[in-house]
Amino acid sequence: MEFRTSIPRTLGLAGLAVLMILAGYDAARNASGYIQAAGWLGTPFAGLALVVILLQLFRRSPTVVIDDSGVLDRRLGVGLIPWQDISSVSITQISNQRFISLWLRDDERYRSRASPWRRGAIRLSQRMGFSPFKMQFRGLTPGLEDAYAILRSRLPERAGF
Repeated sequence: MEFRTSIPRTLGLAGLAVLMILAGYDAARNASGYIQAAGWLGTPFAGLALVVILLQLFRRSPTVVIDDSGVLDRRLGVGLIPWQDISSVSITQISNQRFISLWLRDDERYRSRASPWRRGAIRLSQRMGFSPFKMQFRGLTPGLEDAYAILRSRLPERAGF
C-alpha cells in the first residue's frame, strides 16, 4: 500500500506554519524578555517548517510504501526495511503526536545507512526509550490506522508501549 501526501492536510499544516511565523514575528517585535527571544527563535524555525511542508506538495512518489518486500519510509533515509529485519511494531505517542514505531532486529545496520543528522536523532530516540525508526503519518493519506493494520497483520505488537 502506498501512503502519499494529502494535499488538504498539507495545506492545513502550511496554514499553521504561517500562523506560527506571524505569531513569532509579532512576539519578536512587540514583546520583551523570554517571549521576545522565543519569537526571534520561533520565526525562522516555523519558516523552515513551512518550506519543508510546501516541498511535500511537490513529491510525486509515495512517502511510505508497505508491500510484500517490507517497509519503505523515504523520510527515514535508510532504504527498504525487509519484513525479516523487523521484530515488532507499536504505536508511540509523544504529547499529542502518534507514530508507528518499528523495532528492528539490528538497529546498527540501518543506523549506519542514515545521514549524520539522522544518526543523531536515532541516538536521541534510543536514549529516551523510543524506537529510532518512527513513522509519522500526519499529512499522509491513507493515515496511521490503515498503516498500523497492515503492519499488525504481519508483525507482532511490542508489549509495554
